[in-house]
Amino acid sequence: MADKIGNLGFAVAILTFFAQIIRLVLEMYKVLPCGCENFFSCGPITGCNSEDVDLITKGLAAIIISITVVVVAIPEGLPLSVTISLSFS
Repeated sequence: MADKIGNLGFAVAILTFFAQIIRLVLEMYKVLPCGCENFFSCGPITGCNSEDVDLITKGLAAIIISITVVVVAIPEGLPLSVTISLSFS
């Protein structure tokens, strides 16, 4: 059962990564306004410039979020992530 949960968590992490990369590409090509929170009811946000999209920072954030999903999805990963976050705080 733990293997199935781990595999599901890994699949969700991959889907999360690709969703964030697709969103970044859509912002870069100005299909979506910069900083759009919702695809379906999105409007321009004041103070946000789509030309300032930092590819490296947002790509790194996508990788970090995907790794976090994998770590938390694995049953043994939750106590580990809590221990690590408490040690850094």
